[in-house]
Amino acid sequence: MNKSFLYFNIFLAAFLIAFSLVIYNGFFTFNQIDKIKASEVSYRDLVKEPKEIPGEPSEEPKQDSLEMINDVVIIRQVDKALIAEKISQGKEFLYRMEDPREHGFYKRYEAEWDYLGEELHAVYSASIIYTFLYIYDYDQDPKILNHLSDWGDFLLFMQNKDESVPVYGAFNYSYNWYKKEKEQRYVVGTAGLSIFTLLRLHEITGEERYLESAKLAGDWILTMQREDGVIKPYARYSEDKWLSGNKESLLYNGQCLSALSKLYAHTKIEKYYNGAEKIAKHFAQKYEDAGRQYVVGEYRTKNPISNSWIVMSLMDFYKVNKDDYYKDIVFELSSQVITNQFKDPEDVLNYGRIGGAYSTSGNGWISEVMTDTYTFCLEEKRTDCEKYKQAVVNIIRWIIQYTYSEDNSSSLKNPEKALGGVYWNKETKYIRTDSVCHALNGYTRIMKYLNEGILVLTPR
Repeated sequence: MNKSFLYFNIFLAAFLIAFSLVIYNGFFTFNQIDKIKASEVSYRDLVKEPKEIPGEPSEEPKQDSLEMINDVVIIRQVDKALIAEKISQGKEFLYRMEDPREHGFYKRYEAEWDYLGEELHAVYSASIIYTFLYIYDYDQDPKILNHLSDWGDFLLFMQNKDESVPVYGAFNYSYNWYKKEKEQRYVVGTAGLSIFTLLRLHEITGEERYLESAKLAGDWILTMQREDGVIKPYARYSEDKWLSGNKESLLYNGQCLSALSKLYAHTKIEKYYNGAEKIAKHFAQKYEDAGRQYVVGEYRTKNPISNSWIVMSLMDFYKVNKDDYYKDIVFELSSQVITNQFKDPEDVLNYGRIGGAYSTSGNGWISEVMTDTYTFCLEEKRTDCEKYKQAVVNIIRWIIQYTYSEDNSSSLKNPEKALGGVYWNKETKYIRTDSVCHALNGYTRIMKYLNEGILVLTPR
């Protein structure tokens, strides 16, 4: 009995010593890991790679560890293959933004909790259709053509066809699919961007309903024009009467100048040219008054996004006017915009971003405009065109860094749904669909001008 008790005590002591060693080693290991700076390690650095068996192929090629700064997965290099991948993923993301019942599109996707809401927007629907048509130019995907009738139906459904009201030809800003209600607010920018899309739909399908709709929208824009050329920003119905805004929006006026210029080029109807010319002269005068520098409107402080709309709209107007005065403004103002690009590759969170533009939507829009400036520059046989292309490529790197991918979406509620979506900025992770549109509009049209190999490389 005494021997049994002795053996039991020896066994218990050995067990306690072994258990203490395990606890100590575990604590030491985690204590050492805690001392490693979070900014100097990625989660892959903490996971050992499985050993390869000699003579046997690995299941996956070895990948570089992810680099993260302030919760952003850093993109150090860009080539055409990466841009092509983002075009493909972005296209599929936009398909997922369509409401299958109404065939309109959503404004934003709350990626962190997988929420789209109840509002479908005319302007975002028009913009997404327009982007799909750019994608079709790029990849000739027949699936896009199969959707045009449904998408076009929704856009026409959003247009006011009541000749007895002052907004005849305008587009309701949004539609609540759950309540089956249209918002009684009509924005001139919505009409302008819808004209872009309607004219392209007419070109591709030959259906006259799109051209007639575009003309109605143009006619309504002209009713909103003041004598000084400025287009009033919106009309809305409130307390049994129609009201309109009076502040000058550079963005909306730029959209209307482009729309009226395109409408005149398409129809040769003089009233559209006359309306466009009034806006163009007003913009030019504001540019002169500002000392041929950034122009300021009444909605926003001085910024490159609104001024890029001046660039785009005067470019469109020049194509129907051919006055070199407007062409000179286009290139001068474009150069000023890209001069404000962040150029320090060590500041990788900002490298490529345009100063004064803080979101992917704004920077995407600038890249889209500078792509047009670049091609316009080539057409005019100027010698300084490469600076616009390089500015676009640098913006693209910045936008891809803020695009949901397999590497940065695992914490989302529905990572597959967010794939290819461009989130707002490093602080705000929802996706505005126009961010995706602007990005893809630039990607698809700059691709044919890009060289093989690495286009952007920022050192660690």
